[in-house]
Amino acid sequence: METADAESGDVSGMILVLLAFVWLIGVPLCLWQAIVAGLGYPEGDRAGMNAWMTAAAVIFTAAPVLATGICVFTGRVVRAWIFGLVAVACVGFVLRGLYMDARQAELRRGPPPLPSGYCAEYSGGDSDCPGG
Repeated sequence: METADAESGDVSGMILVLLAFVWLIGVPLCLWQAIVAGLGYPEGDRAGMNAWMTAAAVIFTAAPVLATGICVFTGRVVRAWIFGLVAVACVGFVLRGLYMDARQAELRRGPPPLPSGYCAEYSGGDSDCPGG
């Protein structure tokens, strides 16, 4: 029975190492690709940049969440707490970024269109508006 526990512990340990490697290498690599796509000549590739940023955000949040789940199911309590705190921080960081993006988009949005039949009155002149 001990060999089955040892083998499952070895496999989950290797998966944790792989997740850490993907997290530590994958996120900076995706961010680098986003920078390269955004600085393209003559004009940056916005769709490509957004895709790389999305990939970085998914890796940034998914790897610690998966590592926390693995640690919880294999009984690694201390590592589960550490990965859990890292996962909460990463998810909070990404959600704050999404909120700030939505807020900036709301501020950049133009004014709503004027209603149909709208006629502006100007001072110092004749009124061409109907009813005025």
